[in-house]
Amino acid sequence: MLIKNAYLILSKEVKKLDILIESNKITRIGENISEKCKEQIDARGKYIFPGFIDMHTHLRTPGREDEEDLLSGSKAAAKGGFTKIFCMPNTQPPIDNQGLAKWILEEGKKIAIVDIYPVGAITVNRAGKQLTEFEALSGAGCFSLSDDGDSVSDSLILRRALEYAKMTKMLIISHCEDTSLSNKGVIRESFISSKYGLPAVSDISESLIVNRDIELAKYLDARIHLAHISSFKSIEIIKRAKKEGVKVTAETCPHYFCLTVEDIEKGNFNSNFKVNPPLGEKKDLKAIRQALKDGVIDCIATDHAPHSLAEKEVPFEGAPFGLIGLEFAFSLAYTYLVKGNIIGLPAIAEKMSLNPAKIIGLKNCGEIKEGNFADLAIVDLEKTQKIDKESIFSKSKNTPFLGKELEGVVECTIHNGRIVYQKDKNI
Repeated sequence: MLIKNAYLILSKEVKKLDILIESNKITRIGENISEKCKEQIDARGKYIFPGFIDMHTHLRTPGREDEEDLLSGSKAAAKGGFTKIFCMPNTQPPIDNQGLAKWILEEGKKIAIVDIYPVGAITVNRAGKQLTEFEALSGAGCFSLSDDGDSVSDSLILRRALEYAKMTKMLIISHCEDTSLSNKGVIRESFISSKYGLPAVSDISESLIVNRDIELAKYLDARIHLAHISSFKSIEIIKRAKKEGVKVTAETCPHYFCLTVEDIEKGNFNSNFKVNPPLGEKKDLKAIRQALKDGVIDCIATDHAPHSLAEKEVPFEGAPFGLIGLEFAFSLAYTYLVKGNIIGLPAIAEKMSLNPAKIIGLKNCGEIKEGNFADLAIVDLEKTQKIDKESIFSKSKNTPFLGKELEGVVECTIHNGRIVYQKDKNI
């Protein structure tokens, strides 16, 4: 395959070059490549990013295939320009054993739209009591472990997890929530929560665990990755830890740099705004944007969390947490961060491709480079897309961005040298 006339998003610059793909690898990048190929794409005026990598998705398999499955999740990922996704273990049953992890990896390979990697559970049944068999999960294809959806509340258990993860070269992904403080709250503690008398979640329920996890990682000289960071307080702690040389990395999600708790009121308490951790205040949104700019937050993940219409179409307090995000994460990042003059296009590639690959430990991917896998997202920055239920590939439609017009559209996704998504075409 030969891609001509595109603007490539490279590590530090944007440059107009051609890309030659042979088999599943990028073999040449340069000007005026004239190789004869079976397939040629004229990408004039388009921009090419390295295929996006999502460290944090929920594909609901096994157990809730009515909300999402590996096939629908793969299609949604490809539409969003993602070529590699990691699915969290809060399934029914949880991914806490070698057999289930291996099955998910093999089923993903059969579908062969994007690479699906299982995230193994830290503790058996995600109950926070007994560690899973890290070596076995690693052998089954797990790069990372998490009890996402729940924090590992027992500090000794988390210490042991960090120690064993260090030995097996796996990444611990921490869900930072002190549930005794969040206490079944449904919205961020704020003027809005007080105004409507809603059970509230204070920002310290996140930042206290962020601080504890960083202290443990520092003490053990171990790596830790902090999921879905949402608050100003947490960012200040992470910033300080990074200056001290602690091996901590962090992610945030598009909804935390696009929305605040005030949008819940504006949206008439539509339950699609209900996420965990809850949407923060304006100071939190501002801090997250700055942290992305400064590199305090390393990557953007979606926390793609599908829920059925029946579950979400209830009063705000009774609805489950979560929204879908795979299909429009790039457009949200482009609309709110790039067009908002927060970060540039190379930084988007860094946050959504290069850094996730480095953090998780994936080789030969994450940047457009000769010898790397041909995982690419071709986007049209001049086009806009309106989010509507009919165009969503995910089985679930729970997003607060329904009806929103976003800038920047993924036109084509290439995985391992093969087109797996092309706008307005059935692949």
